[in-house]
Amino acid sequence: MNYYIGLLGWHLLSMNISFFNQNIYWIFFSIIVICVIIGITANKFLPYFLRSSFYVLGYYWLAALSYFIIFIIIFNIIVFLNKIIHFSKNLISANFVFSNLFIICVVIVTITLLIYGTFNAKKLKIKTYNVNIPKNETILKELNIVMISDIHISNIDDKRQNKIINVINNLNPDIVFIVGDILDDIIPFVEYKMMDDFHKINSKYGVYACLGNHDYLNGDLSYMIDKLNESKINVLRDSVVEIAHSFYIIGREDKSYEMISKQKRIKLSNIVERINSKLPIIMLDHQPIDIPEAEDAGIDLQLSGHTHKGQFFPFNFITNKLFKVHYGYLRTGRLQVVVSCGAGTWGPPIRIGSTSEVVNIIVKFQK
Repeated sequence: MNYYIGLLGWHLLSMNISFFNQNIYWIFFSIIVICVIIGITANKFLPYFLRSSFYVLGYYWLAALSYFIIFIIIFNIIVFLNKIIHFSKNLISANFVFSNLFIICVVIVTITLLIYGTFNAKKLKIKTYNVNIPKNETILKELNIVMISDIHISNIDDKRQNKIINVINNLNPDIVFIVGDILDDIIPFVEYKMMDDFHKINSKYGVYACLGNHDYLNGDLSYMIDKLNESKINVLRDSVVEIAHSFYIIGREDKSYEMISKQKRIKLSNIVERINSKLPIIMLDHQPIDIPEAEDAGIDLQLSGHTHKGQFFPFNFITNKLFKVHYGYLRTGRLQVVVSCGAGTWGPPIRIGSTSEVVNIIVKFQK
């Protein structure tokens, strides 16, 4: 597909700029196509600005490729229908006027979408939910939760977390939850002392997190967790903690852990059997899956991320089909589920059809 798109690009370029060298074009095009691979394989050897540039350029190409494929499909559908219906005899003329115009329009629309998506991804909205958990055994009447997910700290935008942390602190949270996919790359997190930024989070009961599928891909998992703990992020791995004798937090291993470790994650029923079910139970599970299991286990509130709400069109349609709830709020029985589209981005630093967010959940404990 890359080669096919490269041919279309050369066709358009050679038709309009006759003096452009074909060899230079293909060298430049090939570098763009393999930028992400260069960034990954040479991650430890390239200086920061170079590897960051390779990542950004490569991921933008992946986004552009997605739209090019969509437009190519549309183009071929138009050509196919014209052969059957014959709605225009001159649609595809000998001099490829229609083809050239279509390619130019595709390039303009794609660039426009990428520019819009870039600026939209830098926005950070606050999404608020009001939740009632009818358990008054707790001494608390209300809990101000701030939840973030899918920060994806990497080489691409090392300033994003500062903006997120400022928004968190402005909400004056009682407790902060990070629901997985914290790190894409441990190297800049340590090398540029990003862990110091998380020390600035102010909350009454601290910061708790579960791991996401990307967090397991950072090499030495114990080393990564140690660094997160140094950042005052308490990582829960199929474990539970009681807060202020008032409520429980369960942090789950991500489902992908089973594939990586070849071990099943602990059954949720085995985790909850050790706790007082009269107190509110809040569960952090990166992916919004196994919802019936959470309901059967008596979980009151499940917080998840992972889906990014597709991050950019048309992938929102895919995530909507893959998950029972890919974004927002769901109630099933006594279980309430909140799924965030994430505070960051993965891959292309763009959002189209979604907006990066910090989630503020006001929980009231009353019958």
